[in-house]
Amino acid sequence: MMLKKLNTRTWLILLLLLATIALLAACSGGDQMLLAEYNRDGEAEIFLVDVGAEETEWLSLAEDVESTFIFEGDMAVFVPDTNRILLWYVDGNDIRIEQMEIGDEGPAELLEVDADARLFGRFEADPFAVYLTEFQSFDNYRCYVSQDGAKASRLARGSLCFVNENGVVQLDLDPDDGTTVTVISLDGEDETVVLDEVEDVGSRIRYNQELTQFAYLEADNNEAQIFLIEPGAEEGESFGDEFAVIDLFGFFGDGETLYVIGKLDEDDDELGLFINASGEALLEADDIRLTGQSEDGDYAIFLTESGGEMAAYVYSVADGSMTELLEDEVVTLQGFPTEDYFLLKAENEDENVLYSVSNDGSEVIELLATDDYDILFSYMNRAAEQLLVQLRGDESNDTVYVTSLSEANGYFLVEDWSSLTILNASEEQFVFWGREDDGDDVALYSIPWAEDSSEVELDDDAGFGYRSVFFTEDGRSLYYTIIDDRIGDFDVRLVPVDGSERPERVYRDKLLLDVSWEGEPNLELLR
Repeated sequence: MMLKKLNTRTWLILLLLLATIALLAACSGGDQMLLAEYNRDGEAEIFLVDVGAEETEWLSLAEDVESTFIFEGDMAVFVPDTNRILLWYVDGNDIRIEQMEIGDEGPAELLEVDADARLFGRFEADPFAVYLTEFQSFDNYRCYVSQDGAKASRLARGSLCFVNENGVVQLDLDPDDGTTVTVISLDGEDETVVLDEVEDVGSRIRYNQELTQFAYLEADNNEAQIFLIEPGAEEGESFGDEFAVIDLFGFFGDGETLYVIGKLDEDDDELGLFINASGEALLEADDIRLTGQSEDGDYAIFLTESGGEMAAYVYSVADGSMTELLEDEVVTLQGFPTEDYFLLKAENEDENVLYSVSNDGSEVIELLATDDYDILFSYMNRAAEQLLVQLRGDESNDTVYVTSLSEANGYFLVEDWSSLTILNASEEQFVFWGREDDGDDVALYSIPWAEDSSEVELDDDAGFGYRSVFFTEDGRSLYYTIIDDRIGDFDVRLVPVDGSERPERVYRDKLLLDVSWEGEPNLELLR
């Protein structure tokens, strides 16, 4: 009897603890969303919302604002892996950049500039930093940096300026006095003049990512010479051979090796590619372009064109080897889907071919060859490590093709739809909207990642389409926005991804901007 009483008491204690944990979880705010509500003038109010909370409990972050393109997203996002929100919008005559930590009473200003300015930027999560560049004309740039949520500091103002995680580069181009280049630390405390009123340089300056090496070009009357200089050095030193023409030059990802595309002699028929501006040309062609580098900086992809034919090559920075990959009428780099592979597209009159190439060039895998479709875009599904390819037929019909990168095992997932817009993906499902045939109403669909799968209609009640689709944290449902009778007429809905239940309207007249959990779009458009 005593043993039975003890077990019962233990179970009661456990049940009480579980109930307490559940209550604490319910009171902690839980999952959150960023929503926008538009008025008749096309202006929005932005809200931070705890999922399931009453509207009276929502936190208004901005009122009567308009969208502007600065960062990826629409006006506001949760900064990944942090407790922060970043906002950007037009407020009357101003563009405002703001941030807030969740739990604060409201956002704090990072930067305010005139609405007529052109502004672009990027941000990093750890440590939190925002890099911004403003220009109102193409010879008057300003660069700003905000660190750890502090108000942005203007660190540079010149003819041009560039900013990254290692500092700011400011260029002052004076037709009479020459070019001055200054490196400025992110805290604004250190300024180092790299070039001081050097003539015949203009903006022909390159630098490595670390801002520890600068290369500049002096060219005049069929004499072109590269010079290298480190910040703080008194003057640059000539580097490599003298050329008759230098078309392009720059640093590889290792930050030390230079490439030069040019002609050693003005009578040369073709351009050459030279490493460190010396030695024999590794490539010769009518036109040579560096078109991309691997993320680790170990490999670089060059495209050449001569006599109406193009070719692709990969260069190993470590061992200096050049490998030819393929030739065709048109060859383009489609992007770097992973650290190990990049994509090339080849086109001719007969067919389009998509290739997956290992970074060192040892594998060239034909993923798709077609004479029925144009290859439009490629997406990487990060959740399932799959490549998704959007195709378009002669009659402007849309098709989706799916494959891995390491072998040619692809299949057509959705074929020959009248229109199709790619939205999101999970490890199990692909989500899109469109119409299968002309005259059909547009609808929202999901389909499993498997050959011969059938799509499931999730929602057919949107006059203008669907946007901002996010999986719930368990991957079983979708939050999304419908665009109803007119652009700007929004509702946020929730639906099981398998279509087992009808959609539920969660927020009337709202646009979903972002969610706080790991439900963000998994599809990355490759460029």
